[in-house]
Amino acid sequence: MMNLIKRFFRRMFRSLVSYYGPTVLTIIFALVHGFLFPESPIWLIPVFFVFVIVIFYRYAKW
Repeated sequence: MMNLIKRFFRRMFRSLVSYYGPTVLTIIFALVHGFLFPESPIWLIPVFFVFVIVIFYRYAKW
């Protein structure tokens, strides 16, 4: 029974990471980028988002 519960939570965690991981990483990047470099251009944020999507697609195979 404990094994089923572990598998369920592991599957839920993996699906949440695969669904919301790129968005959360992009929001964190945007906040840190805005805090550290307030005068820099904002076009880096969508580029980072596309980069994260590609990385998750290629390397985060569940």
